[in-house]
Amino acid sequence: MRRFWLIALVTLTALSTGCNRYSEIEIISVKLTDIKIHSTSRAEVEVEYIVKNGSTRDLTLSGADGFLTKERVNFAQFTLIESEMIERGATTASKARFKVELLDPLSLFSMGLNINSWKMSDFEIDARGTISNDRGSKRTFKFKNLPLEKMLKRF
Repeated sequence: MRRFWLIALVTLTALSTGCNRYSEIEIISVKLTDIKIHSTSRAEVEVEYIVKNGSTRDLTLSGADGFLTKERVNFAQFTLIESEMIERGATTASKARFKVELLDPLSLFSMGLNINSWKMSDFEIDARGTISNDRGSKRTFKFKNLPLEKMLKRF
């Protein structure tokens, strides 16, 4: 399950590449740094990502939420709690925290608790997010039924 949230963050950050030379942004690495389990269905996930921002603006993932779906059924919901700024013209290590809620606990048990045995091809992501820059401009992006496997191949 950790892998899924890392992929979601990478995707949300990478999709911010739309103006101000965003094509010069490179995601170098993403790793899970902390998981705080609040209950059997709720957790807070912190990820750290290193990004080389070649654009002319400081960027921030100002909002993100969405669903991880399995066979068109919502499996988990995630919402951005906070995200750090990605500085322009530098390689920056930033962190983001997400609230994650498991919506379908029966699917979790039917797939098995060994997360490493799960197939990426079984999952899709529906997400909406907003990237803002230091001038206040915002860009919204959306995914609908994007296979998680294809999302990984993009990056």
